[in-house]
Amino acid sequence: LRLLAAAFDPTADKYDYLIVFSNEKPKRAKGGSTALSFEEKEEEKKAMTWSELETIWFQVIPGEEDKKQKGVEMLHNAWNAKFREPTAGERQEAPRIEVETLIRDHIIDVLSRRSGLQLKLSLSSTRTQQYCQVRAPISLLERKADALDYKLKFRPEVDPGPEFWRRTDGVDGEGRPNYVELREEAVLYGRDEANESLGELYRAGKIGPHDMAIFDDEEPTKKHWSRRVHTLERIVDRVPVTNEFPAYAAYDARARERHLYDEYQSVRGRTFFLAKDRLYLTRRIVDEVFDFGVLVEKQLVQLVTALHDANYGEMPTSDWFVKRWVLFWQGEADRVGAPYITHPAIVKHRSCPYLLRPWAQPLMEIRSYFGEKIALYFAWLGFYGYYLIYPAIAGFACQFYLAAAGVSDESEGVHYEQFFMAIFLVCWSAYYKERWDVESQYCALKWGTVNFEEEEVDRPQFQGDSEVPRRISPITNQMETYYPPEKRRRTQRLSMLYILFWIAGLIVLIVCIFELEYLVTIQGGVVAQLSSAVGLLQAVLIQVMSEVYGAEALRMNKEENYRTHTEYENQLVLKKFLFEIFNNYSALAITAYFKGVYFECTSGTSKENCLGDLKTLLESIFGTRFALALASAFAEQINRIKNVVFPPKPEAVGDDDDDDDEEEGGESKKRKDGAADRDAAAPQEAERFESELQLEAYEGTFDDYAEIVLQMGLVSMFTLGWYVVPSLAILEVLLQIRVDAYKLSAQTKRPDPMPAESVGSWGLLMESMGLLAVYANAGIIVFTTRSFQNYHFLERLLIFFALEQIALVLKFATHAAIDDVPTHLSELKRRNDHVVARHKIAIFDDDDDGDAGGAAPGDDGGPFKAGKSKDDTALARGAVDTDLLSLSSLRSDKLTKFQERRLEFLRRKLLGVDKDLARLREQYKVACRAEVFRDDLGVSYSRKDPDLALGLLTVTLVEALGVGRGTDPIEDVRAIRVIAHVRDLDDPASSAGPPPQVSKPAKKPKHTAEFDVGERILFDHTFSLAPIKKAKATLRLEIMEDDSRPGGEPRQRRRATTVLPLDQLLDQFPHKDLRLPLTLFGAPGLPDAPDDDDQRPAATPSLALHAHFQYSKIVPIKEKILELLTTQKKLHRDITLIQLGEKNENEWDFPDLQNKEDDAKDEDEDAVGDDAA
Repeated sequence: LRLLAAAFDPTADKYDYLIVFSNEKPKRAKGGSTALSFEEKEEEKKAMTWSELETIWFQVIPGEEDKKQKGVEMLHNAWNAKFREPTAGERQEAPRIEVETLIRDHIIDVLSRRSGLQLKLSLSSTRTQQYCQVRAPISLLERKADALDYKLKFRPEVDPGPEFWRRTDGVDGEGRPNYVELREEAVLYGRDEANESLGELYRAGKIGPHDMAIFDDEEPTKKHWSRRVHTLERIVDRVPVTNEFPAYAAYDARARERHLYDEYQSVRGRTFFLAKDRLYLTRRIVDEVFDFGVLVEKQLVQLVTALHDANYGEMPTSDWFVKRWVLFWQGEADRVGAPYITHPAIVKHRSCPYLLRPWAQPLMEIRSYFGEKIALYFAWLGFYGYYLIYPAIAGFACQFYLAAAGVSDESEGVHYEQFFMAIFLVCWSAYYKERWDVESQYCALKWGTVNFEEEEVDRPQFQGDSEVPRRISPITNQMETYYPPEKRRRTQRLSMLYILFWIAGLIVLIVCIFELEYLVTIQGGVVAQLSSAVGLLQAVLIQVMSEVYGAEALRMNKEENYRTHTEYENQLVLKKFLFEIFNNYSALAITAYFKGVYFECTSGTSKENCLGDLKTLLESIFGTRFALALASAFAEQINRIKNVVFPPKPEAVGDDDDDDDEEEGGESKKRKDGAADRDAAAPQEAERFESELQLEAYEGTFDDYAEIVLQMGLVSMFTLGWYVVPSLAILEVLLQIRVDAYKLSAQTKRPDPMPAESVGSWGLLMESMGLLAVYANAGIIVFTTRSFQNYHFLERLLIFFALEQIALVLKFATHAAIDDVPTHLSELKRRNDHVVARHKIAIFDDDDDGDAGGAAPGDDGGPFKAGKSKDDTALARGAVDTDLLSLSSLRSDKLTKFQERRLEFLRRKLLGVDKDLARLREQYKVACRAEVFRDDLGVSYSRKDPDLALGLLTVTLVEALGVGRGTDPIEDVRAIRVIAHVRDLDDPASSAGPPPQVSKPAKKPKHTAEFDVGERILFDHTFSLAPIKKAKATLRLEIMEDDSRPGGEPRQRRRATTVLPLDQLLDQFPHKDLRLPLTLFGAPGLPDAPDDDDQRPAATPSLALHAHFQYSKIVPIKEKILELLTTQKKLHRDITLIQLGEKNENEWDFPDLQNKEDDAKDEDEDAVGDDAA
């Protein structure tokens, strides 16, 4: 801990992630006489070989083969340093406990030195675990977001909305409305005017230093800098915003774009990142160093988890969610959220209607805390629950109709309400699916995940083949973990046969239960009453088989060894749903279609019409589902009661530690007492995050999605058996929302935030439920109800085909009637794309402002002045371009030979400039691949290692004058040295470069008379100071003298000092013979003696040196490019002017001018000769 303390920031406030390592130590025999127990001996015997660890570590290191090999080599060096024995050499095996310690120290060391993350180490209260808290500095998060092109939200004032832009103050002369804001946005500022406006805003404290001036390189025209000025003015004025779907754009760390991104308040101050952004980017940084999924899977690391504590002190917190999400009736009406994302109440400070509050969820806060993937699940769940209102109303309408007509749905005759309900359910399932597809697009637009593509990585559980675990990839030519596809296909075929066996066994079991019910029924008497419990038995069987088969599906999927999470999840969905469809619907289908034929109906008015039995079975199924949901909601209370009734056996904890204390005497006890005192004085933060470790891990949304999709099947396929099913489904969904919310907020660890654009393959499963509803409802009407009781089977079959075709047509018509992308949504997407392009892309087709931008509105009222041609106007504006000139104007007058020679000279010169520009641009691209120039620091940083500055200051010392004086002579010149160090100009106490460097001793001049008192001393030393981290710094040089006495303590005396501001060296050229004034420091207690009359006057104290400051390859190339662009522009203009018969505006070294100068020289020489004669 002491060794790594310097790498950690002690002022860090909150940490986002927690890594838990084992801190177990090898057991020792108690008291020196008692042997270890059998279990302890077995634990001691556990060992790990280097070959095993090497295979694991190859998976742990992400990236290409060279990176993996380098990581393995680093661990191998650490292994040798820890386990190599001087006599026996390298060990190939070590106890697992010691290997875990090695892994822990290696991971912490690499993370602290290479990732830029801030770490904080501590021990658990039991001292059996070591905690490593992780957070990323804001600057590191910004660099990572820039590298990933991570999308962040624009400030709402960037595009306040249509209402803002369409504000009018009357009409013009032609009756068209005068749009105030559009007219204001069209105003173009001059360069000085824009700089003055930005300076005033900065001095008023309304904008930051990044925005106080124009960016000359990135804002070439009036339109560009005027656009930024107008945007900043809107932000400062806090204009009214009505745009509920602001644009998102890939983050760019350039200072010119910082004003575009929205800011949020956090415990670290104002930042561009929500909590979910912070956690996502931090996990990406961590995973680029080590794949902790593999480490946890191999039990080399106990746990890696995001912390609820990361949000402590800022909104929202887990307690906030419990109050306003779980216990929604206790929350404020304007903070409980809305039923779905496009509802008006989703906007902040808008209240949700009282009747809709059971469906309301704070979706925006859920997304900011848990990420888009989980937020999409709850948005989908709430949207589904809300749209269940429609079939629930239709079901109540059918019930009311039956009650008003005084008939039963099992009575003879055609039941039109059943036809209505069947058609309604089919159309509703299609309508809901289409509406959700649109709603999910609005979610993606509001949350900035449109066109998001998740980067696929290998699963931690993915293993190579036992025979050939790695191979050279045919794609990358790098070594990769390899598993043969033919082996996976063989396993898949076996899995499919196994699934079919499970389905067959399930159907046999269900049929046996129906047979048992039939046998009990025909017995009559009291025994026959037991038949009513068969429905409950079927409902329980569904849940039991789902649980048992779920474990088997996971095992089968694991054996198939899929590389990516997407492949793994898709195959798991296929396996589980193939079985769950039969598991959840087989008993209902047999009851509806076959029970009256092969067995006997036990409920209702008819022995052949089993609609009553279908209702009874649905009651049992929903009763079981509600019971399980309630048990999950009160799982914590149930566990407490269980622990009271069946108290767990106490474990002997700490016995070994007590015995160790006895062996080591009282000193160990003192250490423990001191540790206890430190723990008692420890901040409450440690207790908060440590309590999170007792929570269960969040298992993901897979089972939650599956449960509700299967419920949707019950609603859409079997509501005809019981019209109350949609209402029960609403109650279950509402209960499920709060249960899942409570799990996430209070019962489970915080899941990793993940972006997502849609619900993925679950949308396809919802579509399949709607398709099955067509055939299920048509079958119930034809074969279960009594509407077609008097028809023969063949006639019923024909009616069934007719009904399902009609239902299919209506279903497809419903799909076709709803736009996949409504006009409003399409306009929002296109508007956001336009806003992003307008503010982030530097050049537009309409930004042809010429030299300094186009004319401001009102300049002559149009593109051409009256009475002037297009060419004349272009020349008058100074925007001369041959594309604007007509051929007739170019050929109006014949050029003279004099003009042709000058034109040919300028064209050749232009050709040379173009070649130089192409060469410099190529150099610029190469330089940009290696470094990034930081405008805020004034130096370049390495693109490969973002924390490595590339500033280099070379200083060669020449001589020093006036250091020694008559009253304070230098006795030994070899005792004189110079210390060089670079200091931050804003904070002189902090360093802006490497540690201080010391020169070689000084030398006497050749003429000893010059060294009578040390008035002139020479140096022969060159300092190479790197890295220089910022240009706003000073080089401080101190002339020191070793004033030690023989036998005494070493003493250093400062004789003189001087400073050299680095801003004097920004041209990156070598500066020769710089002479810096020295500030002298006299010897303590030694008065200055007056000079004698015959003594030479003392030299002015100074230090002569050569200096060269190199801080960027990009800047000089960029300056040369800009200089050549200016020259190119002048050449284009003068070429065009000469072609038009005009005089050139710029001075050039034309050949005719050189000849005139030569002639003039010859004339002068002749005249001088004549005078001499």
